[in-house]
Amino acid sequence: MKTRLPQVNWLGLVAGVLMLMLPFLGPWWSATVGTGAADVALSPFDYNISLLGQPISSTLVGYFLLAAKLSVIIGGALMIAGSVGAKRWWGRRLVRFGAMKVFWMLIGLIALLLVGAFFVNSILPSLLGGMGGEEVAMQLNVPYIAGTTTSTIQVGDAATITAPITSSLTGIFWVAVLAAALGVAARIYHRRFVKLEKSK
Repeated sequence: MKTRLPQVNWLGLVAGVLMLMLPFLGPWWSATVGTGAADVALSPFDYNISLLGQPISSTLVGYFLLAAKLSVIIGGALMIAGSVGAKRWWGRRLVRFGAMKVFWMLIGLIALLLVGAFFVNSILPSLLGGMGGEEVAMQLNVPYIAGTTTSTIQVGDAATITAPITSSLTGIFWVAVLAAALGVAARIYHRRFVKLEKSK
């Protein structure tokens, strides 16, 4: 007599485990201005910003990030449950609920970095050009997502400040890419269990 192994959506199971881990692994993107003048580390679940060694924080932003963290943890738990109970009527619904969460967070982070870099490079210099009554010439050049650039600020004839800016995607970002890809693949793959159920 053959023992039938339970049918499991293995792609969804691995994606769910990664989703449970992601909020605790660290930043997805980091940037440094000058030599410790400013440091930024971001993920959809947390952020660390320091200016001249002084941390900057916002309670409101913290609440939004906490909501994102709980959303992914719940989504990951439901992904695991739906993948283990792949043939159950509720399995597909649970997988669909969690499958796209990390994907949309990746899209949101990339969009934030692109819009932020465009704002700093193209709009901010004109807004700050006449600051304090001094003639300020700014050539801000922030990397789009990742890279190394140099920005220059000249205040009249008195001073010129030049600072390198370095930004990069961390290894955790690529873990998130893997989780997102597995989530999308799991949602597509789960259709086979629905077809098997209907064919009985």
